[in-house]
Formats: sequence, C-alpha cells, structure tokens
Amino acid sequence: MPTLNVIDSGSSGNCYHIKRNNMHIFVDIGISRYRVDDVLEENDIKNDKILLFLTHEHNDHISGITPFLNRYKPVVFASEGTADVLKKRGINVSDFYILNKNRIYDFEDISVHPFQIMHDGAEPLGYHFTFDDRSITFATDLGHAPAYIEEYLSVSDIGVLESNYEEELLKNGKYPEYLKKRILSSKGHLSNKEALNIAAKLSGNRIKKLLFAHVSEENNDYGILEKYSKFATKNFGFETSFLRQNCKYGISF
Repeated sequence: MPTLNVIDSGSSGNCYHIKRNNMHIFVDIGISRYRVDDVLEENDIKNDKILLFLTHEHNDHISGITPFLNRYKPVVFASEGTADVLKKRGINVSDFYILNKNRIYDFEDISVHPFQIMHDGAEPLGYHFTFDDRSITFATDLGHAPAYIEEYLSVSDIGVLESNYEEELLKNGKYPEYLKKRILSSKGHLSNKEALNIAAKLSGNRIKKLLFAHVSEENNDYGILEKYSKFATKNFGFETSFLRQNCKYGISF
C-alpha cells in the first residue's frame, strides 16, 4: 500500500514523498535537504530507488534541488521548459527524463500521467500517479482548473488540490498590486472558493480524501480552511482536510 508523506506544503516550500515498496517518489524539492534526510533515514534506503518529479521551476518547489541531487542521485523527471530554466541556473540536467504532457509513462509498477497546469512557469506540470489499483493526483499552482484536472481528481483515491488564498484577505492584504494581480490571474493561484467549487464537482466519484494544499500564510486563514474542509466532508461524500506550512502529514492509500 503506498504511503503519502507531506514534508511541506505552502508558499514557502513544497515537497511530497510517496513510499511504495522499495521506491521513494518525491514531487518537488522546495525544502532543505536535511528535512528530506529525516524522512529517508527512517527507511533502509541502501537498495531503494529514488525518483524526483518536478512541477515547475519556482523557488518554493526547487530550492533544495542541488544538495538533494548531490546526496541521493535520484532519477529526475521534468518538462523540457522546466529543465531548460534549471540548466540556465547552472544545474546539470543532462540525465533528466523529459516528460510530455498528456502522455502516460510506465516505470516498473507505477504509471505517471503528467498534465498541463495553468501557471506562470516555463512549462508547469501536474501529476497523476497510479500504483496498481491505487492513485493520487497533484494539482497545485494553477490559476484555474480545466475539466481534465477535475477528471484526474475524480478517479484518484487521494487528491492534492491548491487552495492558496481567501480572496478578501488577498485583496485587502499587504501584497503590492502587481503581485495581487499575478495571484488572481488565470496563470496565478487557486482561491479557496475555486477549490471548494471543484470539490463539489467531485462528489459521487472515486475520490476518498481531498487535501487543500499550497496554502498561503499571508493571504489565507487556517480557521477559514477548517470550516471549508468540514463543510466539504459533510456535504460531498469524502473526507477533506488542509495542509499547513511546516507541518508534516502522512496517510496510506
């Protein structure tokens, strides 16, 4: 049974870890290597395989990549656009596997379906992973969610969906206007209201657990998210909760 470990999620850093038999799958590495060490040292990884899937090149998703690559020598997967940006920053991408959106890739006993997300990176991706009869979707950093993202979430056991900001808090907050416009744009981030609307559309489908993720500490409120999560759990037929910055979370699926 796969296990999801959320090492961190939020505007300051993002890193997700899936343990499946002798395989460790990381989605993004926007944290220090030492926090990854804490997770991997709990396991005997001598003969394990470590994979890293990158969503895009923004710092809160790749800040720890160089020490992670140097220490663990993972197999790295990214879009061509993301790899090109990292290459310009001095990172050796010659061994990266380049992924194309809307194509299914099989690696041993897992299938990976990368899909386009609407964000202002070079070529950002979301991911749908399938492990035999279990699946999980990561859809964060998106200004809006096309129908196909809802479809991936609907057929997943676990969905990780962005719920970045409460619109009123963002508009009345301290951010400069240009940054507010970026976040609110169609290539910015997903609001609580938008995430809740997507959750409502998932009702009656396979999904068992939805995690509201990539929560802004500046433009959101955990109390509001707790109310939304309880509402969704009560009304939509699946468990819903939210992720906090600097707080680990784990679940088997």
